[in-house]
Amino acid sequence: MRRLRASALLVAGVVLAAGCSSSSVDDRPVVEVFGSWRGVDAERFAAMIEPFEEETGIDVRIVGSASFVRDINDRATNAELPDVGLFPQPALISDFAQRGLLVPLAEATASSQRNAYRDAVAAAVDDTIYGVWIKAAVKSLVWYRPDTFAERGYDVPKTWADLVTLTEEIESDGMVPWCLSMESFSSTGWVGTDWIEDIVLRQQGPDLYDAWVSNEVSFEDAAIVAAFETFGELIHPPGRVLGGARRILNEPWQNAQTPMFDDDPGCLMNRQASFEEANLPSGVEIGEDVDVFGLPSVDGTEPPVLVAGNLAAAFNDRPEVQALLAYLATPESGKGWAELGGYTSPHPDFDPSWYANEFDRRVGEVLNSARVVRFDGSDLMLPAVGTGTFWAGIVDFVRDADARAAVAEIQKGYPMVEASEG
Repeated sequence: MRRLRASALLVAGVVLAAGCSSSSVDDRPVVEVFGSWRGVDAERFAAMIEPFEEETGIDVRIVGSASFVRDINDRATNAELPDVGLFPQPALISDFAQRGLLVPLAEATASSQRNAYRDAVAAAVDDTIYGVWIKAAVKSLVWYRPDTFAERGYDVPKTWADLVTLTEEIESDGMVPWCLSMESFSSTGWVGTDWIEDIVLRQQGPDLYDAWVSNEVSFEDAAIVAAFETFGELIHPPGRVLGGARRILNEPWQNAQTPMFDDDPGCLMNRQASFEEANLPSGVEIGEDVDVFGLPSVDGTEPPVLVAGNLAAAFNDRPEVQALLAYLATPESGKGWAELGGYTSPHPDFDPSWYANEFDRRVGEVLNSARVVRFDGSDLMLPAVGTGTFWAGIVDFVRDADARAAVAEIQKGYPMVEASEG
């Protein structure tokens, strides 16, 4: 039996003593959880919370939506909010908290999160923590064909200059260095903003990154323009990216690296997060047919790590809701999903033996051993910018290659937010 933390059991015990005099399933307290997970991810989340349901008698009902952001706002408008929301962006949690719609974490739960959040997420909700970080993803990875690298004598780059040199070497050998595609329906652009965030972290460091995310440093600052231009130097020259700008903007992001596995590889490298594991063609084995290296730092020192993830936050303060969040705040809660694969825990003390495979263990080690960890910047920025003008602006930049025009349009999202709030 998976071990639960005392805080979750204590609250759940109060729930059961107060409201469950019958053993009938219909009498169990119900917690509705609303998020974007459907299909396999929903099944794996259900496995994650199954021990909680068994131990407490609380019925957790999972509702998934392909349009979570739109639908959670609609439910707020119609006063039909769930008990718990699973948020892909901390900025949305901050927005709902500022509107008075979220319940702060109980102090014991919040204390446990201060350790797990580290520097990556804590600033998103100021001094009051509303969200429990339940699943992480490491974004600063480059997927590549190790067999092709070995055949052609390519070395894994140690510095950014090495990465540029490798790109040029692959191109001079008549091959296409980069796989890249960004189409993601209403979310098109996030693949490109990930690149910019990783580059800013590497060129400028975490302090400027934090100031940029909070709008203390403008998108029009020379440091941010430089990051756009660095990205452009990799992707805009003809032959650098398979299919050029047309394919980048029109091919679904999940298909970016599929041509890598053709008999005659169409491209050799794809910077994408650890969750790309789920998009690999059938039969492709990590460590044999494909592998990853960390996007290198500028000077060859340990590179910073850009992360993303999902956070649970409560709209209701009932004891059974707080009990669920207390459980999700524990490292043990992730075991059920980890045993099925495709999971990274944000907890430094998560037991690596619980991971289903070596790749998941490697990703967990990358996250927990990194000196500098920062959450995806667009997910932390005000939504009108981070998931609005930033996404749109990077699309414009890929198409038009005009860094200064792109950053000027992106920055305009901030006055738009201030005007709407006023």
